Amino acid sequence: MIGIYVALFLTVICSAKVAAEFKCPNNSGYYPDPEQCDLYYECRKGVAKEKLCKDGMVFNDNNPLYERCDFPFLVSCRDRVYLQEAKPSENCPRRNGIFAKEGSCKTFFQCTDGAAAKMSCQNGLAFNPAAGTCQWKYLVPDCGQQRAR
Repeated sequence: MIGIYVALFLTVICSAKVAAEFKCPNNSGYYPDPEQCDLYYECRKGVAKEKLCKDGMVFNDNNPLYERCDFPFLVSCRDRVYLQEAKPSENCPRRNGIFAKEGSCKTFFQCTDGAAAKMSCQNGLAFNPAAGTCQWKYLVPDCGQQRAR
């Protein structure tokens, strides 16, 4: 039992240390972590508070006035290559997002908090994970010649 409290205490201390090391570029706003794409900081009166997007989402740093986590295919993470550890569930490699069904160009899953909703593209279309949507098969790598299943 004491071990749990020690671990919790160390987690809080380490988290506070990381936020303390982040220097707010402006007095207030939302700013990306320089290395981890789903980690960001809320700055209020020049003080940084560490925040984390839901698993599968990444911080959209287009405008520091808005706190917005988004799908990875909508955000350019550039040098922010790290992500939190995945929390997979059945058909969902991460708890949130849109994911192709393995071995299929037509079927994909929309995952929300680990619950998967099975979706299918219309005939002639294939799911493109890089765009998060159905597109003409010839536009989707590895599906142009493959039969949609």
